[in-house]
Formats: sequence, structure tokens, C-alpha cells
Amino acid sequence: MKKNILKFYISLFIALLGCSDNEDFSNLISQPEIVSGLSVKSSYLVGQNIEFNIYDENQNDITDLATFFIDGMSILENEITHNSVGSHNVRAEYTLDGQLYVTEQLVYSVVNPINKLLLEDFTGTWCGYCPPVKYAIEQALEIYPDNISVVATHQNDEFALAEEQELTTALGPFGLPEARLNRTTEWMQPYNLEVLDNLVNFQNNLAISVNSSVQNGSLDVNIRFVSSEPLIDHKLVVYVTENGLIADQSNYLNFDESSYFYGMGNPIVDYVHNDVLRHSLTNILGDNFDDTESFEDTTKNFSLDISNLNIQFENSSIIAFIVDSENTTINSQFAMVGEFQDFN
Repeated sequence: MKKNILKFYISLFIALLGCSDNEDFSNLISQPEIVSGLSVKSSYLVGQNIEFNIYDENQNDITDLATFFIDGMSILENEITHNSVGSHNVRAEYTLDGQLYVTEQLVYSVVNPINKLLLEDFTGTWCGYCPPVKYAIEQALEIYPDNISVVATHQNDEFALAEEQELTTALGPFGLPEARLNRTTEWMQPYNLEVLDNLVNFQNNLAISVNSSVQNGSLDVNIRFVSSEPLIDHKLVVYVTENGLIADQSNYLNFDESSYFYGMGNPIVDYVHNDVLRHSLTNILGDNFDDTESFEDTTKNFSLDISNLNIQFENSSIIAFIVDSENTTINSQFAMVGEFQDFN
């Protein structure tokens, strides 16, 4: 009996020694399958509660099955709040029928919104004293290229919209030339650029993103906004502006030797008009939206049939801004048509 037991252990020892280090057992290990379906936005505000969700290929919500990892560390639920700005990555893992699934890793940013001043130029090709406003705006854009949204609203000329009178009546009274900062503050000659410092260099509570595309004869626009403060009785305004429009411009400063426009002629032939308001996707004074709580995430979508519009969209921008009950602009955002401008 002892000899049989001894032979068994010797045979077992030899069998174990016979197993090579190069033996391939991978077919016995279930490899994780990489899948999509993780839902996360590209940006959020500091202090905003972020909720992650997962959907399977049939769009069934399977969030309860998953464990989420932020920057490689697992979190207890599917929510997290960040208290400082930064960039983070997220992935999720879950198991179905003994198979481990790992989602693609996505990146999102957390921001404190910057302030983007809305600068409006109320103008007309017939207005001989209007060119200096455009010149001052061009100088402002050289200093603050990322902090100013510009809209040039024309009156009584070939670029004027039918709704223009509704806008100027509501915001007036005023006469041309007229420049406005955040819709309700007049910017007067000599258009001091230092005045803009106090309106640009501070943090805002409201973040806006703009995304748009042109396809199949339609302009589709997506506007998303979040505020760290409640928005009560506010309106969203969304405009389409166009650059590079050519038309002669009256110039009453042609004989003023102190003017930048001295000697350019009256009219200035083939003058280039930029940032021209070409269409309003909302009411020209804005669309009311339901009051929002702090950090409430809101998205608005617009679709415009452009088959009969004489607009060169490759030269156009989307300007979005939110105004309060007094029509004062809280913050704005801009992006070329076909481009995405995230929270920043």
C-alpha cells in the first residue's frame, strides 16, 4: 500500500515538472470585450453633478450593472462632482452571462466659464458715420479674439432683416451709429477699448456650447447651457451671421484728415461687411425657456430649411446668448457653422 502511494506522488511530481512555462492557457481565460454605449458629455461646470449611463446595443439602460472608473479609480455610484477645473477620463465595466465588458475610455473637461461679451453694431450701408464702429470692433477683436461675440444688425439696406424694427423698437430709442455692449449698454464714441476690460476679464456663472452642421439642405444647430445660478425669466437668442458681404458704404469722414477713413471716398466702393445678422433661429428678441435650477443641464435644437436662403454658410457663424428679463446679456458663445465650440 505504501509503495502504491509513493508511486502516485512520484507520478504527480513528474507530471508537474513536465508542464512548460510556455504552455498557452489563454483559451481558458475570458478576455474582456471592448464596447461603446457609455454616455458622457464633453464638458461640465465646477460643482456640477455628473451622471454617467451605459446603454447596450439595443439602447437598453444597463447602468445598474456597471462599475465606473474616473482617472482609473472606481466610484461607488454612477455620479461624481468635481470641485476644480481639469480634464478627466471615464470608463465602465460590467459582466453579462459570465462575460466581462469594458467600455471605451472617454475624456471630459470641468470648467469655470469665461465671460464672452456680446458686442452689437447697429448699422447701415447708408450711414456715413457708421464705419468707425466697425473699425473699433476690429481693434477689440485683436485684443480679445476669444472673448467677444459680434453681431452687425443692418437697418434699411439690402442686408436688413424684416424683424430688425421689432428689435430696435424694443431696445431703443437710439439712432445710428449705435453700438451696444451686452445688448443694453451703449458704447459711445470714441469707442474706448479700455471700457471693455471690465466686461471681459471676469468669471461668468453661465456656460454655453454651440454645435452646428449643414447637410441635405438643412442647417441643424444644437445649443447647450448650464448655469451655477438659477435662470429665472430668461431668454435664449440664436443668430446666424455672415462675413464677407460686399456693398458700397457711405463715408462722411472722407474729408476728415483726423479720421482713419480719410480719402477712402464717399461711398467706399466694395466695402466688406462682416458679422452681418442674416437670420434669427429664435424670435429676434429671444425665446423664453422654462426656469432652470442651479447646474440644470439644458439643450435646445434648431433646424432650418436653407434651400431658399442666399447665405454662404462657409462664411457664417452661429451666435448664441442668454438675456435676462431686462434684455441684458448674461453670457454669449460663438462658433463657425460646422464647428463645435464647447464650454470654456
